[in-house]
Amino acid sequence: MTKVKQAIKDYDMIVKGDRVAVGLSGGKDSAALLFVLNLLRKYSHLQFELLAVYVNPGWGDVDTTPLENICREYGIPFYHRSYPIARAVEQKARRGPCSLCSKLRSGILNTSARELGATKVALGHHLDDAVETFFLNMLYAGQLKTFMPRTYLDRAGLFLIRPLIYLPQKVVASITSHLQLPVIPNPCPYSGHTKRDEVRQVVRFLADRYPDFYRMFQASLENVRLENLWKQTSRKEGFSAPDCSDVP
Repeated sequence: MTKVKQAIKDYDMIVKGDRVAVGLSGGKDSAALLFVLNLLRKYSHLQFELLAVYVNPGWGDVDTTPLENICREYGIPFYHRSYPIARAVEQKARRGPCSLCSKLRSGILNTSARELGATKVALGHHLDDAVETFFLNMLYAGQLKTFMPRTYLDRAGLFLIRPLIYLPQKVVASITSHLQLPVIPNPCPYSGHTKRDEVRQVVRFLADRYPDFYRMFQASLENVRLENLWKQTSRKEGFSAPDCSDVP
């Protein structure tokens, strides 16, 4: 909890009066996020409301009963949004469906959050996700960047926050496992066969090889020396760099 509270403080993620919509995907990360934010809502000085939104992209039949039950136990409103994302993805992006699917799901989540009166959307991204996104952008887009802990969404008119950003994946997974939080199967047919899955293996190798990997990587993101980076040459050489921030 200490690192979560520190991240919230460092990036002004939650303030008094906020209405926070948790993107509840059914995975272990968002389950841990919901648990942690519920504790903060009940026992910290932060005074804010919580609600949960599940977006069903239409990859198959999904039983959300476990998610509904935990939200009921916490006293948190649960909203189920279903859209035929899968059909659109299969028709328009057969070679690279993951990025499009991610963007469509995010758009639906953000729109739903705004309609429900939320001021913030909280996602379960952790430190591993930030590291993986960094490597994805470097390897596939030729850019040194990752996502921010807090981002303002112009179109939606609200902030996107990532309270678990200081926690490694192992810590987040242990929270879900230890507390036996509800996790539902991921029906996506591309799960386990993405660019992010490949990069994840590289990150895990580095983390196993270097004990301080996560701490030093976070320190690097917070201490960027622009004067020691090369000049921008992509435009001169005609290099088109796609954004890999949404690549699963």
